[in-house]
Amino acid sequence: MPFLFVTFHSILSVIGCILNGMLCHVAMWKSPTVIKTYSIITVNFAITNLAICFVNFVLQMRMIPIEKTIIFVSYGPCQWLNNGICFDLYSVLVHVYTHTIWLLFISFLYRYYVMVKSEPTKTKVKLLLLLIYLPSFIQMILLFFEFTDPSELLRIQETLVPQYILRGLMVFGIADSTSFNAMFSIIHVAVMSTPIVMCIVVLRKKILKKMTFKGVAVNSNTRSLQLQLLRALTFQALIPCFYLIGVVSYFISRLEIYRDPFFEYLIFSAFLFVPVLTPISAFTFVTPYRKWLLKTFHLKIQKVESGRFETREETHDTRVQSNQTNK
Repeated sequence: MPFLFVTFHSILSVIGCILNGMLCHVAMWKSPTVIKTYSIITVNFAITNLAICFVNFVLQMRMIPIEKTIIFVSYGPCQWLNNGICFDLYSVLVHVYTHTIWLLFISFLYRYYVMVKSEPTKTKVKLLLLLIYLPSFIQMILLFFEFTDPSELLRIQETLVPQYILRGLMVFGIADSTSFNAMFSIIHVAVMSTPIVMCIVVLRKKILKKMTFKGVAVNSNTRSLQLQLLRALTFQALIPCFYLIGVVSYFISRLEIYRDPFFEYLIFSAFLFVPVLTPISAFTFVTPYRKWLLKTFHLKIQKVESGRFETREETHDTRVQSNQTNK
């Protein structure tokens, strides 16, 4: 199982780094004017997910919750470093995971806001992103102080789950996860995702209602791009399900419902789908990004219908391509 785990994490982490690196570039330099302000959020998404994939590649962790104790075993390059560095990287990894959830919420909130009010300035968007980053940043700082001596962790493990042989492996973790610092992180990751997803569902319905409301003055270009972004965000709204899989696996092990290494490996394996699927949604549903990707790799451009809100430019491009094909 460790071999399959390492292979899975290595491949997905590398793919995630490549996809998010490309998304960061295209969002920063190739975004059309109509979504230039929103692209600031996309760039934050890409940078955050890139950090997740890189740190995950270095760590490749298995989580072993044992009563109040949480033990991590690293199978990645971190195993050749020291326990303190690995633990600090874990703190960084968890904080960027929580930040992605907040970014997803802000993405939907932004789309609704521009439907009912004028588009905010870039300065306001950047200040908002800084504000929502603070809880994750505080979480990371608090976790830095929860490092436990590995010998203490191994003593607890050998007492409570002696069937595991962890000596000789890169082990780090938290001896008492009921402390304030650790509980802040657990609640932030495991509890907050549910109300955020509920808010996203509500915001999505409101956006759809506004987009079909005749009284909203939105030109066809803007409306089409908004619809494309909404489709991408709707797909992204399904992504937190992978958080749920990881959280459920955590509680299955933590509550001793069923003790099996499979669930311990699954916790962070399920989380890893999030930073990989997010850029895929952007390249699939946002036309300017999709066209850039296809052009960059010299692939045939396939027009994706955007319903009755498609832009005149897209329609014109399609006719030109069709005429060229007939010739």
